[in-house]
Amino acid sequence: MPKYSCYFICIILLFTGKILGQKKTLQTQFTDEKITIDGKFDEAAWKFAQTATDFVMVAPYNGVPIPPEKKTDVKVIYTNEAIFVAATLYDEEPNAISKELTERDNFATADHFGVQLNGYNDGQQEFRFFVSAAGVQIDVFYTEANGEDVSWNAIWESKTQITNFGWVVEMRIPYAALRFSTAKNKLGD
Repeated sequence: MPKYSCYFICIILLFTGKILGQKKTLQTQFTDEKITIDGKFDEAAWKFAQTATDFVMVAPYNGVPIPPEKKTDVKVIYTNEAIFVAATLYDEEPNAISKELTERDNFATADHFGVQLNGYNDGQQEFRFFVSAAGVQIDVFYTEANGEDVSWNAIWESKTQITNFGWVVEMRIPYAALRFSTAKNKLGD
């Protein structure tokens, strides 16, 4: 079993439609298939990955279910080197999706998708990875004591595409960009 597999079986991911979101638990799958970050999700591993869905709004109507025409579907797989995330964000008006092009780490006026990873599962620190509909990467290191540090820049890949049904995001987050507890988890190493 790969070194990080047990961490990802229990990992809690925070997915966001804009900047904030709610917690979702998702069982991830290991693959040794080469995943190309192209926003197409055409590798076999994506077909068999579990899908997280049924998200709720944070803004403007906190806790209200996202309507079907705006739903988001998310899949996560991993290899021995990285975590891969595929998100399909539906929108009945793809031409109206906010996609302002800015420099890195600037949220600006754009739709965003994000994943927040806590390698210690302690609520104390998180690695936050966002990408805008325009493809702008925003990465943030958060600690409870110091808040958000947007000056932290990890090396990771992402690709977005506007589609006729909304937009898609594909991400590759290497383990080298993250930190994990060295303590044994309940499933063993």
